[in-house]
Amino acid sequence: MSALSVAQLPRIVRFIGTDDCEGASCPHCGATGRYIHRFQVADGRTLAAMSGCVKLFPVSPVAVEEARLRKKLADYKARGWNGLNRVDTQALDAIEQFYAGVVDERTAMRFAVSAKRSNAMRYRR
Repeated sequence: MSALSVAQLPRIVRFIGTDDCEGASCPHCGATGRYIHRFQVADGRTLAAMSGCVKLFPVSPVAVEEARLRKKLADYKARGWNGLNRVDTQALDAIEQFYAGVVDERTAMRFAVSAKRSNAMRYRR
């Protein structure tokens, strides 16, 4: 592992993407693996790590929700569907506005939580 202990790792504020690099080395610890995740941390740097190391980093709630919604959107597009439903689209838009500095984190998370509740109610019926 790198010189930083787990407690000193910077907080992930946004996931940028995942690269499929079979047989690659983790940029964080040097272990051999396949998937390298790229992300932005609180101080503005862009870092990368493999799946096991990413789990060691603290992650902001907004980054978790954005990653969940983007994965859901990619899954839907892979199935040939048009995109997210209205409430998920509004939540993703609010998260984008947060990253652009238009709304605060609390407002963005309010949309994300509302979307999760709305979807849960829809699937319970």
